[in-house]
Amino acid sequence: MDELSKQQYKENPQESPCPICGQQNFIWGRTVEEHPSAWMYFRANDVGWGGGEKLIARKCSNCANVQLFADSLKVH
Repeated sequence: MDELSKQQYKENPQESPCPICGQQNFIWGRTVEEHPSAWMYFRANDVGWGGGEKLIARKCSNCANVQLFADSLKVH
């Protein structure tokens, strides 16, 4: 990853190219468990029950790499 790509990734990781292959074609979705309406969450160690952020995911259409993002950062 060149310096410009690294800076862009730090500023807004959801708009950056795939860190594996460099492509920018993604399928956006969500993470699910066995039950289709169950979300996965990120919860910091110091947050109690009920706290946390839903996770969203993007899959690279080229190499199938999947990345997770906290939903609070959603910009797509």
